[in-house]
Amino acid sequence: MDGARIGPRPGMAVLLLLQAAALAASPAPAPDLEVLVVNQAKQPVGGVRLQIKAGQAVIASAETDAQGRAVFPGVKPARYQLTAAKDGLEPIQQNDLDLSPESSTSIELTMIPALARRESIEVKGALVPVDQGSSPPNSLPAETARELPGRPATVADALPLIPGVVRSPAGGLVISAAGEHRSALIVNSADVTDPATGQFGLTVPIDSVETLNVYQTPFLAEYGRFSAGLVSVETRRGGEKWKWELNDPFPEFRIRSYRLRGLRDATPRLNAEGPLIPGKLYFSEGFEYAIRKIPVYTLPFPNNQKKQEGLNSFAQFDWVASDRQLVTATVHVAPQRLGFVNMNYFNPPATSPDAGTHNYTATVADRLSLAGGLLENTFSVTRFDARVWGQGSQDLVVTPSGNSGNYFAQQDRDASRLGWSPSFALAPIEAAGTHNVKAGFYFARSSGQGQVGEHPIDILDSSNQLLERIAFTGGQPFRMADQEYAIFSQDHWNLSPRLSLDLGIRTESQEVSESFRVAPRAGIAWSPFANQGTVVRAGFGWFYDRVPLNVYSFDSYPRQLVTMFGPAGEIAAGPFLYLNGLGQVSARFPFVFQEPAAGNFSPRSASGSVQVEQPVAHFLKLRVGYMQSQADGLIVLNTVAPDPATGVGAHSLSGAGQSRYRQFEATARVRLDGNRQLSFSYVRSRARGDLNDFGNYLGSFPVPILHANQFGNLPTDLPNRFLAWGVVQLPLGFRIAPVFEYRSGFPYIATDALQNYVGVPNLNRFPHFLSLDSRLSKDFKVNPKYSVRLSVSGYNLTNHFNPEAFHGNVADPAYGLFFGQRGRRFTADFDVLF
Repeated sequence: MDGARIGPRPGMAVLLLLQAAALAASPAPAPDLEVLVVNQAKQPVGGVRLQIKAGQAVIASAETDAQGRAVFPGVKPARYQLTAAKDGLEPIQQNDLDLSPESSTSIELTMIPALARRESIEVKGALVPVDQGSSPPNSLPAETARELPGRPATVADALPLIPGVVRSPAGGLVISAAGEHRSALIVNSADVTDPATGQFGLTVPIDSVETLNVYQTPFLAEYGRFSAGLVSVETRRGGEKWKWELNDPFPEFRIRSYRLRGLRDATPRLNAEGPLIPGKLYFSEGFEYAIRKIPVYTLPFPNNQKKQEGLNSFAQFDWVASDRQLVTATVHVAPQRLGFVNMNYFNPPATSPDAGTHNYTATVADRLSLAGGLLENTFSVTRFDARVWGQGSQDLVVTPSGNSGNYFAQQDRDASRLGWSPSFALAPIEAAGTHNVKAGFYFARSSGQGQVGEHPIDILDSSNQLLERIAFTGGQPFRMADQEYAIFSQDHWNLSPRLSLDLGIRTESQEVSESFRVAPRAGIAWSPFANQGTVVRAGFGWFYDRVPLNVYSFDSYPRQLVTMFGPAGEIAAGPFLYLNGLGQVSARFPFVFQEPAAGNFSPRSASGSVQVEQPVAHFLKLRVGYMQSQADGLIVLNTVAPDPATGVGAHSLSGAGQSRYRQFEATARVRLDGNRQLSFSYVRSRARGDLNDFGNYLGSFPVPILHANQFGNLPTDLPNRFLAWGVVQLPLGFRIAPVFEYRSGFPYIATDALQNYVGVPNLNRFPHFLSLDSRLSKDFKVNPKYSVRLSVSGYNLTNHFNPEAFHGNVADPAYGLFFGQRGRRFTADFDVLF
């Protein structure tokens, strides 16, 4: 516990980061250069990334405000190169920018839509990602993420660096306090989630990522099949020159008490890109092979090693068919073997399952400039395989102090999805302003099959007296299929250079749920002051989840047979048989059309937000916002008490679940030279809802105990979270990348010997979490072609007490004790740059 008093306070770390930002961004006394960026209609274009270069060195960078303006202060007179880039627009490169004392200090640039691809340019930025005036995303530059101390290897590893996204104590990603199955993950506009569970799986390597955006309230009708959030990933394209990068080429060994104790991890990553046929065909590849042995600090060595082994490969081909057509093909292959999943103090190795998963995705996207507009067709094929098994066939024994025996559930399943999404963006229409109209269609056919097996669970008290036995009977192979249809139309309407509207409507139909859903959405972006850069954004809309296939295979799962025992070991009650089934949705919703039937689920949310964005200086932008989401029709697992006469009850999946989420967010972004930046964010939130979310019981690793459903604080409710990260250039070519996080502790539940709730669940919390990590790196030139990057990373530098576990059973003699501390630690690594 003494560790909680060691090290600087949170304010000191924040002050150091602010001082670093101020020193790095201080302007020099010299004339200013003003750049105005407009479109073909001479309307200002905001959010354009501008860079001034001298050779390969970036002299200054900025981003245009809502009026399309950016100011570079203190640029010394010389000859420079000016570049301008924004997703969805053709990049501009001006090589003869002469800033001699006699030259003008004001420049106007005109950008056009990214419709054409000429053979003489580098093929980048052809995709039109989620981009709207009324609901901007929280973004994470992939280049910055790769330099942070956590060294994220995949998109999923990097996402917790974004406000509103955290990793739950169980290891899953949480967006707006909701699990992965309530969010969507699209890579280059293609859905890549698991059709059976809705989970993200092993995501794309971070080395292959160009942009990573998270939208909590995207009001464009183009995007659907989620009710909590949208993760949009755009991948890197090969350029005109071949580039190679090898990261972490050598393994890391474990040393304890000055003795070598085997391999800790080996994670070599290779990234390559370049032209296969210059001007016509480009290639990029991100590849990682990983062996990781992750220590569980609450268990003794060596029986505390969770194991992961697998490869993650993402390949992309871009073919410039003509100056009006670009074809992109991608292949993602990610097989993985997991050992001792979810192992912890209460679930030692024997009670933890192993698993093998395979994720395969292939996409082909065609983009054609047609009649002044853009016609897009995206085809995708996704397949997920999963097999889960325990360490043996013994009963799982659950006691107040911890579990023994073997994991109770085994499964062998696979699921696939074939998708097609055509869309057409019309040329701008001039009528009471400018209308940017887009319409499209989505079709997907999913199928899945498999079988789930479960063996008994014995619940004992602290004296090892048997209290309850949960046996399983039945269970059979299942096979499911589904078809989804969606149609959308949207209009980004620029009424004036300072006012725009987003209007749209989306309809969705899921065959397996026999429902037709309508989702109207609207948003506004308004710049109230002509020259201040202030932007006010607001919007509201309805969003619908897709229902995963495993929900409709629940009646094929084994059924529980529950028996209660008395003090002498006699049967006190039961046995009771619980049948598995799907409930009906009785509540009507005006935008959902369906007949009353078992399983006619339409989980949805009504979400709205308001934001104010204000540039304070050319390098500093502030944003504050509030969002609220009210979800209904969520799928929860309820228990129906057994009939006294027959002894038969039910476990029923019901569509009556609810959740409420509110969030206030304040964000500051400090842009330094090139891609360097510092990010500061504070999120104040409240999340409440039904606790028996189906994902806890029907996923790849279901929990063994089914509690009575209650409405309360969600397990991922975090009232306060402050997060800061960035990369700062230091003298002598050194770079420092700090990450600071201070947040509320996660809620926990208290249980009794029978594993029932004691008091109100999730009312109390773990202690506050505080962590300061940092990475110091420097590149060394070996020869004109090769460089080596050496780095040292430190974690929990303040040595703050951040417990990972808690004795939460009132029958446990250690009840109330927090434990499991990862202290201050350091690692060193190096990369090879070609």
